[in-house]
Amino acid sequence: MQKITLILIMLVLLAFPVRSAAAQGEGLAPDIASYDIQVRLDVEQRLLEGQEIITYVNTTQEPIPDLVFHLYLNAFRDENSLFLSESSLQHRGKVFDPESNGWVEVDAVSLLDGTGLELELLEDGTLARAELPQPVAPGERVQVVMSFRSKLPLVFARTGWALDAQGDPFFMVGQWFPKLGVWEEEGWNAYPFYSNAEFYADFGTYDVAITLPESYETAASGMPVSSQPADEGMKTVTYRAEDVIDFAWAASPNFQTTSRQVGNVELLYVYLPEHEWTVERVLDAGEAALVHFGEWYGPYPYQRLTVLDTPDEGQGAGGMEYPTLVTAGTMSLLGLGPELGQAGIERSLELVTIHEIGHQWWQSMVAFNEVEEPWLDEGFTDYSAVRLARELYGDESAITAGGVEVSYLDLRRMEYQISPQVPMYGKAWEFDSLQYGVASYSKPVLSLLTLEGVLGEETMLEIMSTFFERYRFSHPSTEDFRQVAAEVNGEDVAWFFDGLVYGGDTVNYRLTGIDEHSFTVQRSGELAVPVEILVTFEDGETMMVPWDGAETERTFTYPDRIVHIAEIDPERKILIDLVWSDNGLARQVNSASWLALLGRITYWLQDLLLAMGGL
Repeated sequence: MQKITLILIMLVLLAFPVRSAAAQGEGLAPDIASYDIQVRLDVEQRLLEGQEIITYVNTTQEPIPDLVFHLYLNAFRDENSLFLSESSLQHRGKVFDPESNGWVEVDAVSLLDGTGLELELLEDGTLARAELPQPVAPGERVQVVMSFRSKLPLVFARTGWALDAQGDPFFMVGQWFPKLGVWEEEGWNAYPFYSNAEFYADFGTYDVAITLPESYETAASGMPVSSQPADEGMKTVTYRAEDVIDFAWAASPNFQTTSRQVGNVELLYVYLPEHEWTVERVLDAGEAALVHFGEWYGPYPYQRLTVLDTPDEGQGAGGMEYPTLVTAGTMSLLGLGPELGQAGIERSLELVTIHEIGHQWWQSMVAFNEVEEPWLDEGFTDYSAVRLARELYGDESAITAGGVEVSYLDLRRMEYQISPQVPMYGKAWEFDSLQYGVASYSKPVLSLLTLEGVLGEETMLEIMSTFFERYRFSHPSTEDFRQVAAEVNGEDVAWFFDGLVYGGDTVNYRLTGIDEHSFTVQRSGELAVPVEILVTFEDGETMMVPWDGAETERTFTYPDRIVHIAEIDPERKILIDLVWSDNGLARQVNSASWLALLGRITYWLQDLLLAMGGL
């Protein structure tokens, strides 16, 4: 019976085009892992029934003896999974509902020629392995046929279903099909689905046919190819996505769409009627992101970018990135934990939109290994988003918490100050949830902006654009970034990589004394970051004095001039400086020094607020 089923599956799926070996490599990205998938959505059961042909090319110098698959949805089967046990059944402010769980089961697996394969579940069932009858030689390909069923959970973490304001089910279908890991020279790079971890996959082409009720509309990675009637009350919508690392889609009977042409790219916004007020804000933010990121790093190469709205009851699916498709949502907070979820962010919708679109460059095109080096993807993306938000909105991205207004970066500084000695580099599961937030979000954005402050905006953008152009579609590492930074800058930036990326070094600069002809500065912490000191003399003239920070203490002397005020880092370029309120001193009180004192009080209050938040 199983053999007959597999033969039928193969006959159906062969109707889909499978790229030949001669065609591989003609696109933007190496065509390594390609998927032809047919899937049917059972709305009532929240169930997917699917069949796929996977075409995998061995691009390494080692033969491949077996295949390892991700079965991500098994993370939501029960509380014994690594994901749920590590997250204490909570994620993104949502609590796991065991009555609405999720899972994926493989019903049959074989090679395309009909040779049956045995699938062995590994770890907690989020991985599976199938031994091949003979290894796949370098340069050769293997084609595997699988039939599977996927039960979608109530939206908990990124994927699943939720009811919208009309009471209809909304489906966000991510991590939904059996998916191969990444074969590297030393073997398969594939880990169980940990709570902190995201994803890592090879590039390929996806041909996906989705059968669902006629009343439902879809949004998906790639471009629509066709929509045809199926059996009674159903239709089949087909999409094709090329040069991508994943395929996700969504469905709802209430989707509305609007679009805007941005150069050669169609910016498509798919939203729910209760969120019609978001349309212009999302389109404006999306257009700005496409234009600015394209100018800063390199052009967006795909025909379409889809931004997807999520229902208020399905915010666990919001704020997430997939190739050519991102989810926004009106209450998403860029990965901030639930303890900060009540903070009001004036530009939250825009911040989420530009952050997730930023992932198109770093997660989807450069395609970092998010599991082993999460700081690269989230850090580069948050850095990009903050740079753009500053340019577009200035201080309008303020957050009001407890009646006190702080900026988005202040919030990130608060997170950083809780645990500044956590290195950025590390595998996702090596951090607890708090450390992961610091290592992947707050410390990287502060450190990258500090790097920009030290090297200058022009040099920093040249580093980022050179890195993007050189390594897009190639899975680069931290060391690749270090090499590019040294090449563009002319020398290695050891304080950044050794001190912040790989190490837990910290720095606090303070002005400890001032008299008529001198002032003394002090560095505490192991990190020495070049910094500037603004000196104001009694005659009103000012001077910007550079200090490499190498000494733990230094006195600057001006025997022929009278020093009035000294302030370290007046432009606040060193965002990783742990305390700003001790950065300046005035020798005597007058109108100018009152202003300096007022500034110190402001920073002191800010430091106090951040410290209280850290508690």
